[in-house]
Amino acid sequence: MKTLVLATAAAACFVCSSPATAQAPQGASTQTPTTQPKPAPTVSTPTTTTRPTYEFALGYQWTRTGEFCAAFDDSNCDDQREPTTFPVGVAIDGVRNWGAVGLVGELGWSHSEDDPNNAISEGLSTDLLHAGLGVRFTARPGRVWPYGQILGGVAVAHYDGQRSLLPFEDTRTRPMMQAGGGLTFVTGDGWGLFVEGAYRRMFLDEEDDFQTGRNDVRIFAGFRLILD
Repeated sequence: MKTLVLATAAAACFVCSSPATAQAPQGASTQTPTTQPKPAPTVSTPTTTTRPTYEFALGYQWTRTGEFCAAFDDSNCDDQREPTTFPVGVAIDGVRNWGAVGLVGELGWSHSEDDPNNAISEGLSTDLLHAGLGVRFTARPGRVWPYGQILGGVAVAHYDGQRSLLPFEDTRTRPMMQAGGGLTFVTGDGWGLFVEGAYRRMFLDEEDDFQTGRNDVRIFAGFRLILD
């Protein structure tokens, strides 16, 4: 009996000396899961193409003509050949591009009002309409696009007023050539602002206009739409 008690006590001591929890197998390691940071979403900023297919422009037009006298009789123009300023005007243009070269069309209208100082003075109201077609060359190195162009077309002038105290009204259509250039400032996605200057040569009829030609200048500025 004594031997049985001793054996039981020895077994209990052996169990108590064993670890309370099982050891992990040798060579195994516990890894803590890590969370990978998500990449920040990319926001695409719209940009205007540097190879647009179409461009359309609308803006204000200021015109100043060379010396000219509108009358039926040359004797009425002895001291009345002078430049005329057209402070009111609007113009539009459209371009079909093939790279740096484009086919451009333009249409514009200007108005001048020569108000008499008194009832017996001469006054003349003039409306000038022009239409032209030509070629434009554009460089697009960044957000400023310089361009040059040359156009041929017609100009239609309508006069309404009086000359030598007599009513005067006439409409004349003449060929013209126009050459100039400008800058387009790309300020947004698909649009920009522009300013342009041009020289225009009017080819006149010496029999009706009492001179063979007239030199005009024109400034055109406004909004341009740029399409892929």
